[in-house]
Amino acid sequence: VYNLLIVGDAVAATTFRKITKESTSGAVDSQKVKLTLRVRVRSIEFDPEGGELRLGGVTITEHESVRLGSHHTLELELHRAFTIIKEDWDSVSVARVREATGGPVEGADLAVLMMQHGLGNLCLVSGGMSITKARVEAAIPKSGSVAAMAGAKKAVEKWHEQLLQAVLRHIDFSKIKCIVLAGPGFIKDTFYEWLLREAARRELRELLVSRPKWILAHASTGHKHSLKEALVDPSIASRVSDTKAAGEVLLLKAFFELLAKDPDRVTYGYNYVRVASEQGALDKLLLTDNLFRVQHVEERRKYVQLVEMAKESGAKVHIFSSLHVSGEQLAQLSGVAGVLRFPMPLDDLVCGPDSDDSVSDVDEGGGVAGEVGGDGLLPTVIS
Repeated sequence: VYNLLIVGDAVAATTFRKITKESTSGAVDSQKVKLTLRVRVRSIEFDPEGGELRLGGVTITEHESVRLGSHHTLELELHRAFTIIKEDWDSVSVARVREATGGPVEGADLAVLMMQHGLGNLCLVSGGMSITKARVEAAIPKSGSVAAMAGAKKAVEKWHEQLLQAVLRHIDFSKIKCIVLAGPGFIKDTFYEWLLREAARRELRELLVSRPKWILAHASTGHKHSLKEALVDPSIASRVSDTKAAGEVLLLKAFFELLAKDPDRVTYGYNYVRVASEQGALDKLLLTDNLFRVQHVEERRKYVQLVEMAKESGAKVHIFSSLHVSGEQLAQLSGVAGVLRFPMPLDDLVCGPDSDDSVSDVDEGGGVAGEVGGDGLLPTVIS
């Protein structure tokens, strides 16, 4: 839903609002009532960890005790019905709806527990985003007196227990295909051995059955930014290849490898990618979803048209979430990039005398292995 909504859309949902009424005697009575309101969206706030979407806006339908045009904030949560109204549904929005409703329930199919001394980050990763579900920290001394080291042993035991509870609370073993345990040194190995012993001692059947899903991998730190190190590790790539998240990470890894080895086979920046598509040279189109969340209608429309043109020419389109590590990395290259079917000198076509692009257009950045630079409303209803 976060990927569908943009400022200017209308949303109808059941909500609560404080209503104040004044009696004939002058007494004021205030109470919170449940009602259905339709709001024109002015701001969007997403809490991925809490799974809540807050939409600030103004009411566009009349309701008893609610003035037309008054401000209201809708809170969209899982398993609560709502309706999205757009002036027009472009192809990218329609594709997102079909992807979300055209098959089994979409969700995270990969879990990653990043660890280092005294720190653990449990992330659930899908093709759309990576969300930190739990962050477990502990002050564990590495050296000291005998008494201090005895205290450190107890601290490690408590830390391990907290990590175990996080795993049991946040991982749905029936849906998760793979669980990666990553970090530097032997900390992850020690925890994994402890985990299996405790699972056997406590008869935690779900955890024991999930043993084939666990993979140990190296990462330089236990922080979330090291997630991509674990996912591109050749020793585990084949094990996680059937998860949606791994596909995105590996695709971007292949792009950067081509950029280093055969730079004429890749390009980035809107103008360069557009020209490549017009010339039939585009094989894969990579974009971040932020490009489709801009408020300027014409700016959004040009990226929608780029997607449609790429599909018509037979190119595969991959939209990366800004909430995923791969999307963050792609955003550093203007948010739009392409893998070409064959090497092509795009600089002459974009900047040459016959080009329709002005100098200001070229300033959006990009190129074929060049320097890194910068770079539509949709009355249809969905419930």
